[in-house]
Amino acid sequence: MTFYRLFVASLFLICFCKKGFLKGIFANNKKLLFGVAIFGNVLPFNLISLSEIYVESIVAASLIGTMPLFTYIIAYFISKNKSLDFISIIGLLFGFIGMLIFINPFGISIESVTFSFSLLIILSAFFYGLSANFVKKIQDNSPIEIAAFTTILAMLLAFPIFILNFISLNNFEKQLLLNISFESFLSATVLGIVCTGFAILIFFNLIKIKSAVFASQSNFLIPCFGSLWGYIFLDENLTENMIYGLLLIVIGGWVTNRSMFVKSN
Repeated sequence: MTFYRLFVASLFLICFCKKGFLKGIFANNKKLLFGVAIFGNVLPFNLISLSEIYVESIVAASLIGTMPLFTYIIAYFISKNKSLDFISIIGLLFGFIGMLIFINPFGISIESVTFSFSLLIILSAFFYGLSANFVKKIQDNSPIEIAAFTTILAMLLAFPIFILNFISLNNFEKQLLLNISFESFLSATVLGIVCTGFAILIFFNLIKIKSAVFASQSNFLIPCFGSLWGYIFLDENLTENMIYGLLLIVIGGWVTNRSMFVKSN
């Protein structure tokens, strides 16, 4: 799924690039481009896909929504501006407490499969935050060039993982994969075009126009919509812990980003 998603996204993004855009882009920003490809695509895509087998979409969406908090913390440590005001700290604490309430680690055993995979999703959110800050540091290239190149690079890096996963399947599982339904194929294609290619393009533009932290606040909408769609279409449950945690995550992110926006103006 990850390889096909990146393959479709790459084809979509290339359509918006000028001929020969790949020449020279890799020379000056090699480490940053690899960082975006690995931490912004390959690792989180695979970790989240694996985790959602065991974790409900409501939980996954809310945990991914912690990405702006990680983006802010990473930006503080890697940027020259070290000002972290009291209101921003309060916002970060709200988001962190909300995350803890949501996954309810004290109500389940540490060996719980769900809890373990929830931690992988949180790790993915951290990787997304790291990648967003890398994008901001890339100079002399347009957002569409960065998006296209890193997506192509991520696709190439994901291909060996796809091959290894395919080889590890038994004959029955291989037949299921090869005889995929049209609905599943269409869903994966839409995921590649809209939720990957188009989303990355908009996200990278926001990072370049404003900042990594500003762009990342869009991720606070993920828990809201993820919870809503999971409840409506998948009959997933909404517990009190999830609702309270979700509210704190959203409030914390809003406070943090609002404080940053006021300081920048």
